Amino acid sequence: MAHAVLKSIRAAASRRLREHPRAKAVRRHLPGRRVRWGNLRRTTPFGAFGFERGEPVDRRYIAAFLDREREGIGGDVLEVKDAAYTRRFGGSRVTASHVVDVDAGNPAVTVVADLCAPGALPASAYDTIILTQVLQFLPDPDAALRNLWAALRPGGTMLVTVPCLSRLDVLEHRLQERPATGHDLWRWTPAGLDLALRRAMPGARIDVEPAGNVLTALAFTMGLAAEDLRNDEIDRVDPHLPVLALAVVHRPA
Repeated sequence: MAHAVLKSIRAAASRRLREHPRAKAVRRHLPGRRVRWGNLRRTTPFGAFGFERGEPVDRRYIAAFLDREREGIGGDVLEVKDAAYTRRFGGSRVTASHVVDVDAGNPAVTVVADLCAPGALPASAYDTIILTQVLQFLPDPDAALRNLWAALRPGGTMLVTVPCLSRLDVLEHRLQERPATGHDLWRWTPAGLDLALRRAMPGARIDVEPAGNVLTALAFTMGLAAEDLRNDEIDRVDPHLPVLALAVVHRPA
């Protein structure tokens, strides 16, 4: 009996399609019916982070963020690994540029320190701290944030970016040699970054925001570059699917 009913239903549906030839085309284009993957239907990305094609998507967001906040970059400025963003966005407002790295062999370094070690940085030494895409590599980011907060002068500004999603920047041999720490360790949500900052920096004025959307997230994980997208596509913000979390931290004077 059930088989006969099902057969009847299918026959009726087939008749409707024959009577309305456009019905099949319309149905196939309804949401969820058909996805045109094109050359995105692949299990390997086009590249690593997008450097091969142009400017990585996350770097575009970071640069726009620092450009917007450039008036807060000045005085004694601390950056990690090199001073590229200090030079690019600080201009004449910078009185002294400082570079921190755990590697004493880094020719740009002025402060050799492990950001996670207690008392790693001098207290109240910097007016601005630029901390872009660093926390994910640190085994104890909470300790690092406490050290950085102690090193920030009253009235100072800290600019922080962290990945919400990204290809892992990891070398297999490092995982084998140091399985407890690895290399690329953490990802945050904007709410998670806000919570971490507030725990480490009591009394701070903190503004956290997302950057990115489903298209830029797909492009970034596929190894495409910002040049593969239109500006309006990059500028669109979807709080449900961010690529980065961006934070401005002010220490009261």
